[in-house]
Amino acid sequence: MVKVIAFKAKGKDNRYLADGIDCVDWSDDEGDVEGLDEALLVIRKDQTEPGQSDLEEFYELMGRMSQSNNVQFIKDNYEPVTVEITDEQLAVTRERNEW
Repeated sequence: MVKVIAFKAKGKDNRYLADGIDCVDWSDDEGDVEGLDEALLVIRKDQTEPGQSDLEEFYELMGRMSQSNNVQFIKDNYEPVTVEITDEQLAVTRERNEW
């Protein structure tokens, strides 16, 4: 098991910010996903638990991306939570994000 940060949708049970357009759950108004397999995750390459500095680095990176990601929207609508994922879920995320 690996500890990571996911972005839980505020006011929804078991819904998380999707890891890109290919992961969106179209049955949800915001496209939020139920499974961590399709959720946007903050994962340290050394697989140690990410902390506040990793979260701030993530927000900075998202703010610099040319795809017009709205960091304030994420902060307003999602709560960063520490969750554990399996090695299999980690492999899915790595393959999807090519790392």
